[in-house]
Amino acid sequence: MSKIYRHKMLTWILLLVVALTILAPLSVSQAAGVGDVLGALTSPTAPTSDGGGILNTLFSFLFDKVLGPILNIFGGGSSSTGAPPASLPPKPSGGGGPVLDSGVLRGKVIVVDPGHGGNNPGAVANGSRESDNNLAVGLKLRDRLRQAGAKVVMSRETDRNVAAVGSSLGQELQARLDIAARNNADLFVSVHSNSNPDPSIVGAMTFYPNGKSSKLAMEVQSALIRETAAVNKGFQPATFYVLRNAAMPAILVEMGFVSNNAEAAKLQSDAYRNKVAQGVFNGIVKYFQAN
Repeated sequence: MSKIYRHKMLTWILLLVVALTILAPLSVSQAAGVGDVLGALTSPTAPTSDGGGILNTLFSFLFDKVLGPILNIFGGGSSSTGAPPASLPPKPSGGGGPVLDSGVLRGKVIVVDPGHGGNNPGAVANGSRESDNNLAVGLKLRDRLRQAGAKVVMSRETDRNVAAVGSSLGQELQARLDIAARNNADLFVSVHSNSNPDPSIVGAMTFYPNGKSSKLAMEVQSALIRETAAVNKGFQPATFYVLRNAAMPAILVEMGFVSNNAEAAKLQSDAYRNKVAQGVFNGIVKYFQAN
């Protein structure tokens, strides 16, 4: 049995135990089905900022303290099932290329967060390391944003952890958000590469926190597809730690799948990395132009 399937089995066992714990005290007339509880706990679109409640507390504990550190599910390396998200941006029209920012980025504080790094390389396949891809594109995005007048703060500019040595996964992710909070960021952009057990899965997608930042995600996803011509896997809400705990508009961009040989090669290409960075930049400009 492969490691990923052992992880999946462990996940469902833990979720089943939690579900049974919730259901046990409920009367027959009030009890939800086990499938409903599991669906609520595992759904990437489940709200997590409802102001409190046992399910919210349980969700945060389970995913931040138990499953997150075990499976690294909040690192963005292998979170996607490969199924197309429900929301797809409008079909891009015209060609790619630079977008005139018309000064809308001047003075904006944007945190660019290349996911993973240090002792956590993220998804690794076909000779491609996610952390390397993320950093390369993040630096290219930084340069474009700065040239347009934005103040860019990087969570990391080298292959390193952001939190102190020995920190937990939760502390590592929180350290990235702390950087954004300290700098009163207008935007938080996390850059990732994806992975899937099915090596035929390809494409780029953009995630946003449930209930906010959907317009930002739509603009970035649309511009990214226009620039790269990648398979459009759309944009959708997700409960990744850096999204649901961000105080400012935030997105997490999955540039492509390192588990696919052809896409892994693209993600290591300097020319393709330039296209990805340009696409994300164009989307950010479009977002600020519309707001």
